[in-house]
Amino acid sequence: MAVYNSNVKVIINDLSTKADDTSGSLANDIKTFVNTLDSSTNEIISTEAVKLDATRVAYIILYK
Repeated sequence: MAVYNSNVKVIINDLSTKADDTSGSLANDIKTFVNTLDSSTNEIISTEAVKLDATRVAYIILYK
């Protein structure tokens, strides 16, 4: 059996077109999290976006 040692981060926020430098925006939340990952040990395996309702989205990041 394979050992993946993976992690999942789920970011839920309102849908908006705000820029990634706007505090509280979905883009900023994603950028802030991704920038905390170590590029040599925290490889991003997969990303997925799921619309929860008319105004909110869950952004799922699977990483090592």
